[in-house]
Amino acid sequence: MYVKLTTFVTFGVALIAACGDSLEPLVIARCQSDLECGSGKVCEGGECKPKDAVSCAAVQGGMAILQPGPPLVEFGEVADATYFQSITLRNIGTCTLTLFEARFDQEAASPFECPGCTPDLFPLELFPFREKQIEVAFTPAGVGEFKDNLALLSDDAEYPEIKVPVRARFVGVPNPSVIPNELEFGYVQVGRTITKEVKISNRGTGTAKLVVSHIEIQPTGTTAYSLMNELTEPVEIVPLSTDPNAGHVVRVSYHPREVGLHNADLVITTNLPRNGILHIPLHGSSQTPAKINVSPSEIHFGSVPIGRTNALPLTIVNEGGSPLEIRYRWGGTGLSTDLSASPTLVPPIPPGQYTELQVFVTATAPAPITGLLILETNDPSRPTVTVPVSADGEDVVGAQVVKIEMNYENGQNGFFDNDFRNVDMTLENPFGLICNKQNANPTNWGNFGTVTWLGLGATEEPERVVLFGASADGTYRVMVNYMEDCASLPSGLLSAILGISIDLILTGIIGAPIGVSPGQISDVIDDICFDHDSSAVTITISINGMIIREVTTSLSRKGDYQYPVDLVRQNGQFMVR
Repeated sequence: MYVKLTTFVTFGVALIAACGDSLEPLVIARCQSDLECGSGKVCEGGECKPKDAVSCAAVQGGMAILQPGPPLVEFGEVADATYFQSITLRNIGTCTLTLFEARFDQEAASPFECPGCTPDLFPLELFPFREKQIEVAFTPAGVGEFKDNLALLSDDAEYPEIKVPVRARFVGVPNPSVIPNELEFGYVQVGRTITKEVKISNRGTGTAKLVVSHIEIQPTGTTAYSLMNELTEPVEIVPLSTDPNAGHVVRVSYHPREVGLHNADLVITTNLPRNGILHIPLHGSSQTPAKINVSPSEIHFGSVPIGRTNALPLTIVNEGGSPLEIRYRWGGTGLSTDLSASPTLVPPIPPGQYTELQVFVTATAPAPITGLLILETNDPSRPTVTVPVSADGEDVVGAQVVKIEMNYENGQNGFFDNDFRNVDMTLENPFGLICNKQNANPTNWGNFGTVTWLGLGATEEPERVVLFGASADGTYRVMVNYMEDCASLPSGLLSAILGISIDLILTGIIGAPIGVSPGQISDVIDDICFDHDSSAVTITISINGMIIREVTTSLSRKGDYQYPVDLVRQNGQFMVR
């Protein structure tokens, strides 16, 4: 009689023998982890046992001991993103540890989060010498140092509450600002050189530094442009909020060697992981200069009934081979605020193209109206073109045209004479409807008349409101509002911070496309203007050209407003009180 003995090893779990049709285990394999034992069991000493066998009630002298690690969670210095750190929870005791809760001391107000600490995940069991990891997260809500404690509540025999300190520091995020963000050299004759500057600043938060590691002109083979100051080593730039003068100036020269249009890019590489490479377009021409032609050479509106606004076009043609740049202002003896023009900014006129400037007159008095429209250009042969403008205000029987003019104290009455104060004026009708800079031509005043607002030049000084055609009695109110009370910022300092000339700042204020927006200039003023001052305001009211009242008041600080004078229409006649 023969007996067949066969040995099997199945998945490393059991060694069994077969005799005939029966299978019996010869050796039971030892477990390596709790997962091999299934639900409700734990692997102890290589054997799967019920988990109750390692409970503190079942283990003689058993103690549950929680050991979190690391004992301090330090995020360190972080950037503008969400960061995660792991905490390992170990039970170094001899029986099962139950973790009841994990929460931050500051709870909902904590700058930290624990995604794995929600109440539905507790209680949590840790068998002896087992561990579990949880993650804590930090998203900076602002610049500064942040602290909290993660409180762990358990049945630890000695320390039922253990607090793990959590720390982080956010120094801010650098934010590069290059002003201007485009360099237009215009016409430069072959063989000559023009140098312009851009300034790299850091408008970031906190103390985070902007690092400029490389600057070059692309394409690298261009002969029309070159850098006057090569970058030999990285430059660190602190935020403007830390140092208003901080920045790095890059000087670019345009020196055409042949006739033509020349375009390139100034490329600046910074330490920002995203959008860290800045491109500043460079444009220049050595073909032919801009050449201005204006038609008509003078504008005469003829008779204009008081209260009416008439417009005539002024055509400006560029007969040259380079873009024509135009800025204008009003001048002349006895200049009247009855004259204005639109748009405030004249965009560059390409070669062979033209644009129209609309010139307006609003007659407020039965008298002659005169002024000079002065065009400043980049035409080397005609840097200034003067266009005389005139009209004759014509009286209208029974008409009452009210003109309200406001002037305010800001140094030398020049926005860039070391003085950045700004006051705005509003006229309210008897029903509370308003006319001001934001609502310059309201059309819903009905019987309370037709009204228009105008601010002259980039400084909007004086501001002027004209009201006519009112047929209902009531009280109109004049309000003045202190918009900016900075009275001590030198224009040269502002120019240095922005890296451009004062003339370009003035152009930027009125919205010129020179790489500087009014908002950017306003932001810089807000950042570095600390000294404030009051401003005296003068309101002049005239009817049909005759001054009937002049009122002076004072505003003490930004945000102040007053109603210094009321305009009353009673029995069809206007008076001031």
